[in-house]
Amino acid sequence: MKKIVVVFFLLCGELVLANAQRDKPVWVDRPGALFPDALFISAVGSGQDRRRAETSALGSLASYFRQSVINSTLIRDSEKQENGRSVSSTTEASQTIEAVSAVDALIGVEIRDVWNNERQKIWYAVAVMEKARCAPRYSEEIDKTVAEINNLIDVSAGVSFETISKCRQAKGLVDKADVLAFVHRMLGGQSRQAEISALSTRVANTMDQAKTIPVNVRVDGDRDGRIRSAFAGIFTGAGFRTGNRNSRYTLEVTMVLSEAPKNQYYNTRYTVNAILQDTLNGTELFSYTIASRESHTQSQADADNRVYIGAERKIKAEFPEVLREYLESN
Repeated sequence: MKKIVVVFFLLCGELVLANAQRDKPVWVDRPGALFPDALFISAVGSGQDRRRAETSALGSLASYFRQSVINSTLIRDSEKQENGRSVSSTTEASQTIEAVSAVDALIGVEIRDVWNNERQKIWYAVAVMEKARCAPRYSEEIDKTVAEINNLIDVSAGVSFETISKCRQAKGLVDKADVLAFVHRMLGGQSRQAEISALSTRVANTMDQAKTIPVNVRVDGDRDGRIRSAFAGIFTGAGFRTGNRNSRYTLEVTMVLSEAPKNQYYNTRYTVNAILQDTLNGTELFSYTIASRESHTQSQADADNRVYIGAERKIKAEFPEVLREYLESN
């Protein structure tokens, strides 16, 4: 859970202080009477001491925005469903998380007043956002986020594996910008939803473009192309193209077999070492190694055949996760 830092704000040049002797302020029950909805968004909180009351007020204000954002997300998802576009629960959960994290960091919120009800030993605080003052600050934050997204998806120099990870970062920032734009609109600012939607489409298109990167798969020690086919199939399954010998990216695979001591079976040990290389920069992006042994009762050749079958099965089971983790961590 995020911690909310309570800041004491200056009002009319003086620190807002609680007056234990004054009557109950009107804002305790009706904050809109003192802070009209046309000009402010406000929320009241209470607690056993001043700090808790202020924290409660800030939390109530954040909850108001948060629930509005979540409701908006659910409505849009429902509209997408009606238009024949599926929305997964994972996407829905991700957007909700983004809404919570972005709203909890409200920009320009102030504690405008506090009051101590000494008889009931309860403190009250009112948190306020002044629309005319906060809307421009949200507009600036949206501009900054949009600029960061555009920088991440700039592929004027060509696409690379790094483009994929940058697009993932950009997707998270699009979700953030979407929430900022929603709050900006609640504060009376101009709608920027069309701009954010267009940017989201650009991020998705750039990701699709990056996934057309060709990867050359070369295997030393293969038999009947089984090992190459296993690796190539995993890359194509992830959206990449394979087979281009002039590709910037090459998966160099070496398979080595060695005869193991015979007991009641014929035994063959094997190792498969795969290295994904960026030939443009001469760098190794990641490596994957497996080693095991296969046996057969009839002959060494049969044991060797089992090696390729076993290695192929193991690669298909393990390598997709290795590739996924690499793409998501860079």
